[in-house]
Amino acid sequence: MNAPARSLSFTEATAIIAGYGIGGGMLALPYLVSLNGIGPSGLVLAGAYALSLILHLMIAELAAGDGSGRQIVELFGEYLFTGKGGKVLTWIFFGVMGVVFVANLAAYISGGSEILAALGLAEPWGGIIFYAAAAAVAAFGLKVLGVAEKWAIGGMAVLFVVLVTASLAALARTGFSSPAHASALSPDPSKLLALYGMAMFCFAAFFSVPQAALGLSDRPGLIPRAVAAGLGVNFALILLVTTLSLLLSPEPTTIATVGWGRALGPWAELVGTGFVLLAMLTSYWSISFALSSMIRERLGLGNFSAWLLATVPTLVLALAGFGGFLEFMRTAGGAIAVLVAVLFVPTYRKYRNRKEATAILPPAISGRGWDWLAVAAYLAMAVGSLVPIG
Repeated sequence: MNAPARSLSFTEATAIIAGYGIGGGMLALPYLVSLNGIGPSGLVLAGAYALSLILHLMIAELAAGDGSGRQIVELFGEYLFTGKGGKVLTWIFFGVMGVVFVANLAAYISGGSEILAALGLAEPWGGIIFYAAAAAVAAFGLKVLGVAEKWAIGGMAVLFVVLVTASLAALARTGFSSPAHASALSPDPSKLLALYGMAMFCFAAFFSVPQAALGLSDRPGLIPRAVAAGLGVNFALILLVTTLSLLLSPEPTTIATVGWGRALGPWAELVGTGFVLLAMLTSYWSISFALSSMIRERLGLGNFSAWLLATVPTLVLALAGFGGFLEFMRTAGGAIAVLVAVLFVPTYRKYRNRKEATAILPPAISGRGWDWLAVAAYLAMAVGSLVPIG
C-alpha cells in the first residue's frame, strides 16, 4: 500500500537529496583528505561529483518516467527481476538492501552516541536519545520529511556561517599558514582510491531521488535540477568543511568538526557538535524514510509497522557495538555501490527499451556509453571502500 503522494517545493526536494548525503561520510572525508593533500583530493572530489550525478540523473529519469513513485527495489522487480525466479530475486535483493540500510543507519546512531558521550552523556543513553530524535521524523511521511530537512539544513547553514567566520578570523591571525597534513605533495594511489570511495558514498542519494521525483511529479522539469542542486549542496559543504577543518586542526580527527571545534575553542566545539548532530539527523531521516517505504511497499504493512521495522533494528545494532563509525560508513558505502549501481544500469536500459523518448533528460544522457561509465565509477567506489586506511 503506497503512501499518498505529497507535493514538495523545489527547496524541499533539494533538501531531501542533500540531507541524504550530509552526514557521517562528509565529516569523515577531511581525515582521508589529510592523507593525500588538498590539491589532489580536490580533483578526486570534483570527479566524484560528476560521476555520481550521472547515475542519479538516470534514477531520476526512470522514477519520473515510471510515474509510480515506487522505491528502487520495486523498480528492480518491475524492469530487471522478470521471468522465472524474478520474484525470488526481488525478495533476495530486498533482504540484502534491508541489511545494508540497517548497518548504514546504525552508523549514524553510533556516531551520534560517540559525540554525545564526548559531551558527558554516558552510553547507552546518548544512542537512545539520538535514535529518538532521528527516528521520529520518518514516521510522519514525505511532506514532514521535506519540511524537517529544509529547517535542519537551514539550522546547519547558520551554524556553518558562524564556524566559517570564526575560522577565517583565526586563519587571518596566523597568516593563513597551513599544517603539513593540509598540503601533502605525494598522495598515495591506494589512499586516493579510499578517498574516492568515501566521496562517492557522500554523493550517494540513490533512494531519495524517487522521493524527490514523486514530490515534483507535477513539475517534472524541476526534478533533474533538484538532483543536481542537492548533490551540489553536498559538494559545496564538503569543500568548505574539509578545507577549513584541515587548515585549523593541529591533527585531523575521524569526525572533522571535533578537531575543528577544538582548534577554535570550547564555544566552537559546541557549535561544531550541533552541526554534526544535525548532519547525522538529516541523513538518518532520509535513509530511514527510504527503508520504511521499501518495507511498506514490499510487505504491504501500514506506515507505523514499517517505521518500526526500519528503525528499531538500527538502535539494537548500534548499541551492540558492532564496529565503529568510520567502519560502518565504509562498509555500507561499498555494499550500496555494488548492489545499486551494477543492478540499476541494466534496469535503466530495460526501462529505456520500453520508452521511445526520455521523460525529463536530454537524449545524450541515455546512451550506452553512460551505462558503462556509471558501472565503472561505482565499481571503483566499491574497491575504494575496501582499501585499508589505518
